Amino acid sequence: MQLPYALRALGHRLLGGVPVRIRSGTNRGRRWSLVALGRGYGSGSFGRDRTAALAAVTRPGDCLWDVGGHKGFMALAASRMVGPTGHVVTVEPSETNLRFLRMHLAWNRVDNATIVPVALGDAPGEAAFGGRGSSIAFRLGEGPETVPVRTLEGLVDEGALRAPDVLKLDVEGSEAAVLRGMGRLLGGDQALLISTHGRALYDECRALLEDHAFRIYPSWEIAQRIRTGRPWSSDHDMLAIGPEREVDERAILRLHLIAEHDR
Repeated sequence: MQLPYALRALGHRLLGGVPVRIRSGTNRGRRWSLVALGRGYGSGSFGRDRTAALAAVTRPGDCLWDVGGHKGFMALAASRMVGPTGHVVTVEPSETNLRFLRMHLAWNRVDNATIVPVALGDAPGEAAFGGRGSSIAFRLGEGPETVPVRTLEGLVDEGALRAPDVLKLDVEGSEAAVLRGMGRLLGGDQALLISTHGRALYDECRALLEDHAFRIYPSWEIAQRIRTGRPWSSDHDMLAIGPEREVDERAILRLHLIAEHDR
């Protein structure tokens, strides 16, 4: 059961600045806030299948965009994947999350990452942002914050950010809009890991990517739901590999995210 907001806010103020060590996984040994240990962050198990999929398609020196950066767990992992010659761009609009994101990158002396405090979409502007419950589910069109919205293509055109070689995209239903906002930057030597929040959104994202000759690898959960007609139970992932990016396809098909195993 979740604590009332007032108690959670008090706990964040009192204990948010207390670091502990992540116990396992790609982020093993990294410092993480005591009040943000839930959902497997402290154990290191959070998003393990997604992290392994990103590691399988990321090369040292890549620029990896983490769109929907939340509190920085994936950005910390990505900073190790791309190495000292690569870079991470982590995009997160929520002030609630940005406090932790900045703190976690600073605590761990991550010097190959840039925080971009906006939301991404298919047109620039402003929008409400937030939601009820966990901040991991905040989305555009809800909540008390008003945040700037930019397109990925527009941000890169300003000249300060590299275009993505790898993109992790999890923005609670706005994934297709972000893809449209990539414009001419979508395609070629890229790899994308996209969370989809329903069959219609999956179909829309897949069609956009196939128009740019991406190879699509749906997760075992998506494949199972398409085969059985079962509804989406949460956000389910797809890998998309651009036509110019070389990957070990056998390794991709063996990923826990993709292979059905004995489920």
